[in-house]
Amino acid sequence: MRKKNGRAKSPWLRGLLGALALTVLAGCASQPPTVATSAQRLPPAPKLPVQGATAYHVVRADSQLRVLVYRAGPLAAFGHNHVITTTDIQGTVYVQPRLDLSGFDLRIPLKSFVIDIPAQRVQEGPGFGGQPSRADRAGTRKHMLGPVLDVARYPVMTLRSLGMVGPPWYPRVSVRVTLHGVSHDFVVPTAVFHAGAGRLVVTGGLALKQSDFGIKPFTIFNGALSVRNRMDVSFHLVLAPKAR
Repeated sequence: MRKKNGRAKSPWLRGLLGALALTVLAGCASQPPTVATSAQRLPPAPKLPVQGATAYHVVRADSQLRVLVYRAGPLAAFGHNHVITTTDIQGTVYVQPRLDLSGFDLRIPLKSFVIDIPAQRVQEGPGFGGQPSRADRAGTRKHMLGPVLDVARYPVMTLRSLGMVGPPWYPRVSVRVTLHGVSHDFVVPTAVFHAGAGRLVVTGGLALKQSDFGIKPFTIFNGALSVRNRMDVSFHLVLAPKAR
């Protein structure tokens, strides 16, 4: 056994740490097993308020949905937090003269998600320090879209309005989120701004649990390294009136 900087490391320990690091890197791209869960029995969503509304589309180049996924467990330092984003937000927002009577129906193709763009990791601060390699990012995305989200069967995430209350600049929006064949209803505090040229800017966020949508968070080493069940979702939508 040799000493370096006052600390002893045996070849066995160095080998174990090296193997552990490689296993963890692979684990970030490994699939968590999914649990088949049928959609909740929820009341039907109200009809969209199309009559008399101004229809808006999402300006994709200026909009984004962002999901933060966190590492967990005693060995969390060997894993990565991840920033998952898309600008491909489709559908229509129907704005009534009274905002609380407005509604929307949005769709997000899951294949549009990208993982760990360097500038976006920097924006999220120290918890997202370091940069996974291009190969790690590609592997993580492949497994996310395959065994985790099963995009072959469930290619789209949908967001459907159920109602709104509160002031027009800060409404609390009831929304039905459908992902992986499972639907859940949430209340989302949302800020609305007028941006000129008839455009609106809508921002907000919510927390989702993977298990709510039939996804079992990834874990290895009996939970010593895992992915936290909670995901934080934020959105920045720029809306422009559709041409009549």
